[in-house]
Amino acid sequence: MSNKKFLPLLIFLSAILLSIGWYEFVYQPVRREILNMELETRRLREVEREIFQLKTRHENLSAFTEAKEYELDAARNFLPTTPAQDQFIDELYRAAEVCRAQVVSVQAGETLSAEKFQAQVVSVDLETDYISLLNFIREIIDGGRLVSLESFSLRGADDGIISCELDFKIFAEPIKNPAN
Repeated sequence: MSNKKFLPLLIFLSAILLSIGWYEFVYQPVRREILNMELETRRLREVEREIFQLKTRHENLSAFTEAKEYELDAARNFLPTTPAQDQFIDELYRAAEVCRAQVVSVQAGETLSAEKFQAQVVSVDLETDYISLLNFIREIIDGGRLVSLESFSLRGADDGIISCELDFKIFAEPIKNPAN
């Protein structure tokens, strides 16, 4: 009779052990592999999406090349072949008009030549308010050519208008020697 009671208990314990073994050695590794595959699938989909975005962004490489050529031309014009002070003075007057500044006088100095560039100092006398002066300087320096602000001096007045003297240095390519 004890065998009859012991046999179902043995079958029950064997079933529990087989279930635990199956869970630990079959189900868990397969579940981990499925999760790893899902993560890899997500990563590959993200890479595919990035490739698609790059492809659509640079699909027309000729337009991209034209844009880069345009940037290169703009960079070449950033340092003109001559100081072209007349054009720069026109830019000064245009910037003064935009920024509501009054140009009192403009004087162009001598052209200085160096091995790597030519430079010329252009002096400007302005009457304006402080904010307009800052806008004027930003307009000139951020313009389409290489310019630096060499010096400035300010004289204030009671009505908020300041008189200022600005010296800009404009640059150009070096004079090419015909012998070279």
